[in-house]
Amino acid sequence: MIITQEWLDSIKDEQGVTTGQEYLLNKWICDDDWVGKIIPDHIAKFLEHCKGYRGLPEAVKAFKGWT
Repeated sequence: MIITQEWLDSIKDEQGVTTGQEYLLNKWICDDDWVGKIIPDHIAKFLEHCKGYRGLPEAVKAFKGWT
């Protein structure tokens, strides 16, 4: 998949891309500018699914004893 600015805007939330999304984009694209670069389709779908996911849910934190 070729990354477009419209696609990048669609995977961002009000705070921008998540740390995980940024990490994966940087891992697959060794450049600061992601627009116009190619990533595998399965990575693009995963990044779309990660939109807005920031941190662990409280239930998971409680289960692990982190709260």
